Amino acid sequence: MTTSRLRPTRPRRQSRLFYSDRSACRGIAQLAVTLSLACLLTPATPAAAQLNDGVPKQVEDVTVEQKLGEEIPLDVMLTDSLGRPTKTGHYFDGKRPVLLTLNYSNCPVLCNVQLNALVETLNNLDLRLGRDFQILTVSIDPRESTERVRQTQQKFVLMLDQQPGAASAWHFCTARESSIKRLADAVGFRYTYDPQTREYYHPAMLAFLSPEGVISRYSLDVAFPPEQTRLALLDASNGTIGSPVDQFIMWCFSYDSDRGSYVLAAWRLMRLAAATTVAGLLVTLLPYWLGRKRSAVLAAERALAEAPDQRPD
Repeated sequence: MTTSRLRPTRPRRQSRLFYSDRSACRGIAQLAVTLSLACLLTPATPAAAQLNDGVPKQVEDVTVEQKLGEEIPLDVMLTDSLGRPTKTGHYFDGKRPVLLTLNYSNCPVLCNVQLNALVETLNNLDLRLGRDFQILTVSIDPRESTERVRQTQQKFVLMLDQQPGAASAWHFCTARESSIKRLADAVGFRYTYDPQTREYYHPAMLAFLSPEGVISRYSLDVAFPPEQTRLALLDASNGTIGSPVDQFIMWCFSYDSDRGSYVLAAWRLMRLAAATTVAGLLVTLLPYWLGRKRSAVLAAERALAEAPDQRPD
């Protein structure tokens, strides 16, 4: 009877051990995955660099060569979202700056992330799309149809509920491959096409262009802080938009191409502080100097009046 009582307990112990071992194996597997991710995210050492001596070939040329101060060609042939032939120069009126993006509608991830972030920024921007600036988005996929690009335009325009002029000021265009390449080269936008996946490898880029088509600034991130975007638009406008206060604020900032953002110009602030100090001293001391000079003149006149007549009889 004692033996029969112990027999049922053995399978239970074996079962507990089995599940314990399986949990241990699962823990070891999770640890291995964690260590693998850590190895991937850890900066490569010289020894590791020998094992992985470069980026994948598909993306080694994907970058943006900043061409600040250069002018884009205004005669690049495009097709707008209504199927009408047009040129890049059509979107530059000499009054409003233009934001240029290069994307494509079938992009699986990056384009949607970038344009969604741009929409969020524009909805929090006090500058008005259409009144103060325009946007030109050109597809890098020459196979993209007019209908497809129009659908993409409508999608993002509907999201701009705080920009009532978006429908007529955010332009989406397609183009032939030669035209796309010409425009991309003009702004330093480097991308490649993978025929196996039928996808484009490309960077995130937003170029700020002056009303005449001169490249003023770049944003090379998927996020666009509203204050930085505002400063970039004011800078690109060459004073054609914004108030005198905005122009003064722009004077206090300078663009740092290494950081890709605007920073306070310390030397300008120091000059402003010095000029303010001198002006304050002049305002404070000028009445004192003028008062002393006037007092000296009055004293001399009084002395002459009180002196006895020195002329001979």
